[in-house]
Amino acid sequence: MLSLRYILVTFWLTLLLCCISCTEPQPEKRAADTSFLGEEQPLQESWNVNMTIFKEDRIHAVITAGHFAEYKKNDIITRQLDKGLKITFFDSSGTSSSTLTADKGTVYNNNDMEAFDNVVITSESTVIRTDYIKRLADEKKLWSDKYVVIQKQNETIRGYGFESDESLKNYTIFKASGESNF
Repeated sequence: MLSLRYILVTFWLTLLLCCISCTEPQPEKRAADTSFLGEEQPLQESWNVNMTIFKEDRIHAVITAGHFAEYKKNDIITRQLDKGLKITFFDSSGTSSSTLTADKGTVYNNNDMEAFDNVVITSESTVIRTDYIKRLADEKKLWSDKYVVIQKQNETIRGYGFESDESLKNYTIFKASGESNF
């Protein structure tokens, strides 16, 4: 009798184990753990970046950089672009209106942008050189408090501090000096 009991218990245990082990595996639901990232570690990174920015279904800018890194600190996201930065801006008709090159730059949540080191902005017949420029997105202005050189066809203006519209047609140099050929 003991042997029949042993066989029945073994049968039921084997059947139970087969039923449990034959169920479909459930995928593990987990969110990405970013708690190990410090404030100085990028959330994402990319190399040899080429981005196209659209506004109202039109190309607004094309950005290329050797390196891109996105950081988050206190819910504020900044995007660092370095190893050579080039931004080509387009007007409302889709025509290239100006080009900015620099060693590096930063783009903020509100679309303000800063460019650093060897900054050159070219628009039609105007070339601006400085070590720092900030683009204020809401005001559609360019601004710098550093030394700046503006070259046009027959004039060169130098000074400290600069403010301009995005088209570089209306600008102010705060402490200016220069030369002109008439």
